[in-house]
Amino acid sequence: MPQPLRPERVSVNQNVPLPSRLTAVAIAAALIVGLAAAGCGSSSSSSKSTSSTATTALTKAQFLAKANAICTTGNQQLSAANAKLTKNSTQAQIAAAIKTTTIPTIQAQINRIRALGAPSGEQATVTNMLNLAQSDLNKVKSNPTLLAGNTNPFANFAKVAHSYGLTACARNA
Repeated sequence: MPQPLRPERVSVNQNVPLPSRLTAVAIAAALIVGLAAAGCGSSSSSSKSTSSTATTALTKAQFLAKANAICTTGNQQLSAANAKLTKNSTQAQIAAAIKTTTIPTIQAQINRIRALGAPSGEQATVTNMLNLAQSDLNKVKSNPTLLAGNTNPFANFAKVAHSYGLTACARNA
């Protein structure tokens, strides 16, 4: 069950307003999720199948190109949602934005990349990355205030994703 947002749990850097920190974290989250969404494949510009999921495995280069593009798009979506928050936003408004926008966006991206499949020979690496992304997201689902803390809750995922080549994902981690 998610923990309620409590003022003493929200850590705010004196030099960075809370909405800015949330934007940075949300962007990082979107980037992470972008990895997951890379497998989206919903636009069938290069996909032959409309009823089957991942009939042809992507090459690693194709996978990375799609994943990084999805991360970039996800960052833009979350930035737009976070732009609605101001210095005067209440903790309830921030929590609502996290629960209704940030978390669902990230979860959708993770789901889409799982549906995409992994490049041939990369199944273990991609599965590990997605499991880390899901684990990190589950922590945020349980405690949304993690996004306002001093550490990025998606750092575990970012470490693996960046070394794999998903450089647009979780850039701020």
